[in-house]
Amino acid sequence: MSGARGGCARLSRLLRSLATGVPLWPHETAFHSGVSPEDPTFKVLLVVAHPDDESECAALLYRITHELGGAVDQVVVTNGEAGTQYSAPAQAYYGLSWSEEATGRKRLARLRRKEVLRAGQILGIRHNYFFDQKDTGLTFNPLEGFQAWNIEWVRRGLATLLERERYDLVLVLLPSPDTHGHHQTVAQLTLEAVANLEPPDRPAVLGTRTMTADAGIPERFSELPGFPLTRTTSSAPAWTFDRRTPLKCHHALDYSIVVNWVIAEHKSQGIFQMEYSRRTQEHFWLFEAAGPFGAARWRNFLHTTGKRSLSWAVRDAGFEKAFSA
Repeated sequence: MSGARGGCARLSRLLRSLATGVPLWPHETAFHSGVSPEDPTFKVLLVVAHPDDESECAALLYRITHELGGAVDQVVVTNGEAGTQYSAPAQAYYGLSWSEEATGRKRLARLRRKEVLRAGQILGIRHNYFFDQKDTGLTFNPLEGFQAWNIEWVRRGLATLLERERYDLVLVLLPSPDTHGHHQTVAQLTLEAVANLEPPDRPAVLGTRTMTADAGIPERFSELPGFPLTRTTSSAPAWTFDRRTPLKCHHALDYSIVVNWVIAEHKSQGIFQMEYSRRTQEHFWLFEAAGPFGAARWRNFLHTTGKRSLSWAVRDAGFEKAFSA
């Protein structure tokens, strides 16, 4: 009987999706961690442009799902089919070739989806949503995504998820000018969807970027030029998670182990394999678009993690001043 009810529920979601033209059901191989999907302590949505982008905040995601009782869903906007530049070792490993334009991109897109699903199993991702937009290749221009994607479809999909799930926290990659243009586009679209919610319904929205520990003071970021909705509450990160923090299950081990597991699943991305093992700091910037209600959800999240930044009080005061004007 429970199986029949579950089938009816899936059919109902499918019919609603067909009616609205947006994805309302997760990928069939979505993985559930030990968190109860019906009663998590809080819910998080990660919105990224490419398979492998989840690695930017892998340590925090693992802690949320495996230690804090939270649920994490993920939206992957593009198929990642343009990520061929450093894929030669993977072609030998998998015994595949995507050098032929006609079939290679489709083959790589299918492979990268499998890779991100395996990485999601490690992180305890609850639901994966694939928006199937075109990966146009490396660019630093955020307008390229706006031109190549079905933007209205993406907007409706994000709005549907936000309204239905009522997330407490939404994560995107920091849309700095020197990062991939698709990351900038995704951040803008996500912030638009959040800004369209009623203020009491808005989640906290943060941009994340990893750095090496020896890089010193994190970069300053206030907003992406030309996109005022990306304005942050402070030019410095609101919070930092150190991947060298000991794991709760064994203090002789740290979260970099989990990050390495995740990175290893993305074998199709060669330079990525070499680069990310050196990054130990996950930095997070809070966007003003979250509003005071989103800021309150962010404070609640920090209390849940038990890891408040030493300088949070100063930044918090600045945030309140910005919204009391």
